[in-house]
Amino acid sequence: MNSNNRKINRLINMAWESDDENRARELARQVLAISPEYPEALLILADNTENDNDRSGILKRALKSISEGNPPDDDERNMLKFSVYHRLAFTYFVTKKYDDALSCCEAAMKIAEENDDPDTIGDTDDIKALHYRILIELKEWQKVLALTMRDESHDLAWAYSRLIAAWMTAPGKNQAVCANMFWDALMLSPDVPFYMLGYYEAPNDDDEDENEDFGFALMFYDAISASEKLDKWFTRGTILFGLLSNRFEEKEREYVTFVLDTLGGYAEYDRMSSILLEADDQSIIETLAANKCLAE
Repeated sequence: MNSNNRKINRLINMAWESDDENRARELARQVLAISPEYPEALLILADNTENDNDRSGILKRALKSISEGNPPDDDERNMLKFSVYHRLAFTYFVTKKYDDALSCCEAAMKIAEENDDPDTIGDTDDIKALHYRILIELKEWQKVLALTMRDESHDLAWAYSRLIAAWMTAPGKNQAVCANMFWDALMLSPDVPFYMLGYYEAPNDDDEDENEDFGFALMFYDAISASEKLDKWFTRGTILFGLLSNRFEEKEREYVTFVLDTLGGYAEYDRMSSILLEADDQSIIETLAANKCLAE
């Protein structure tokens, strides 16, 4: 390894380890002064660039460099290409360039699928969630449903995507089916709807599981607003469960109970209160599902 390569590796490692945006950006630029189209340095620079248009331009430069054979190792090149497509897809998504976002997302997914061990490529769960989210923005309800039928992960992205698509495919006509999907989604993580609707604040940095839930909620919270009726129905279910599981503080209960009443869910709450006295989250959700809550 020559001295330039050693210096580049040292600078790249320092940049990835840095928590300072300006420092990471400066280290990446030092690498680019040695090797102007070094893909990993461009990736770091993009990660520390706030302007979306500038970021997408840097990422396209990285993609061009990778396509030209940098780095020479196939596995490393695939990992970098996946990372670049993933970031481009998200950048296009937040700037509402959904067709471009979809193309990049599917390119990243193809790289993962063609790899012998997809998990070594990058965060395939995150790219799958983003794929669903883009399709929801494009109102590709049938495609979302078809994908969820083949999706064996049964994770949060699967649960919420099929719920939204099922509702939007036949608004108001399959509420019983959607109710089962809602309770299934809640079983995976009871806290997600409360982050989505703003009832919970952002968690502490130390809580990894809650941060994952919060990150997912940030990506999907406005997807629930694809329909005003869906939004109200979803809020009704969340408040119903929240009251029964004592998730609201005493000072909030009067207000959310009033909201639940305006959404047509008070009678349901009153009925379930007499059934559910002291129970854990799983038992509450199972009982609500068994009693066909939200189904009408």
